[in-house]
Amino acid sequence: MVQKSLLTEKGILHLNIGADKILTLLNAKHWKDVIIPECKNGETWGARDLLKMDAWVLKRSYSPLTTIGYEIKCSRQDFEQDQKWTGYLDLCHEFYFVCPAGLIRTTDLPNRVGIIWASKDKLHTKKKAVRVEPDSEKLSRLLIYVVMSRSKIVAGDALQSDKPKSRLQSLRETVEKANERKELAYFIKGHVRQIYEQTRELNLAQKYREDNVKRFEKQLAGLGIVWDSNAYHWQDNMRVENEIRLLKNQISFRTLESMKRLAHTLTEAVEEIENIRKPPESLNP
Repeated sequence: MVQKSLLTEKGILHLNIGADKILTLLNAKHWKDVIIPECKNGETWGARDLLKMDAWVLKRSYSPLTTIGYEIKCSRQDFEQDQKWTGYLDLCHEFYFVCPAGLIRTTDLPNRVGIIWASKDKLHTKKKAVRVEPDSEKLSRLLIYVVMSRSKIVAGDALQSDKPKSRLQSLRETVEKANERKELAYFIKGHVRQIYEQTRELNLAQKYREDNVKRFEKQLAGLGIVWDSNAYHWQDNMRVENEIRLLKNQISFRTLESMKRLAHTLTEAVEEIENIRKPPESLNP
């Protein structure tokens, strides 16, 4: 007989732990960081590609900047039917599935995705996520959402007791929270500026590459080879490659040397003809 603390689902034995318990463990793990439960990737109204992670974390570390996305799964069916989680990969440097121990295995996910197993009172990293650079524009949208819509959520808040607070204590907590929010806003503002600069550099590099491609397209046209650089079709690219190869084979190195010698001979012949056509100097007045 299976214990109450264990469940068998589709032949997989795992602990019986709820999502609320796992989120509590994540909050304890990141008590020094900024953790946003049910974090969206942007403004709700009018958004067609709205995503919502179970938790998103901004580590309190400036170098390197690290963000972590978490998706909580407590049933095998929910995990297998979820098709949205791949969109979360562009929103964070590291991404983890967090589940009851035994529910998700390392062979169920791509190499870059991490897995954390939850027991009754601990989290165990079963597979470490691979750090990658997120999509700068998408991450910027998420950061703006955090500042504008979730700025009251600040990491490191102490648990409040039922005992009435003194005026001095309330004032002190208000100042501390204001400083934390100011620090977070300053940090995100600087990172958004960094993302903007990186995006601008990428756009300039992309324009430089596009100009080179257009220049190459014109050079091919001068050789009689028609190529549309905007058409990304492998068959057309193969055709152009074959035509270039044929052109190289038709004009060999020896042919080019022969053409140079012929040009030199023709130049000498033209000079001799011009000398013959000149009138004798004795006939000049």
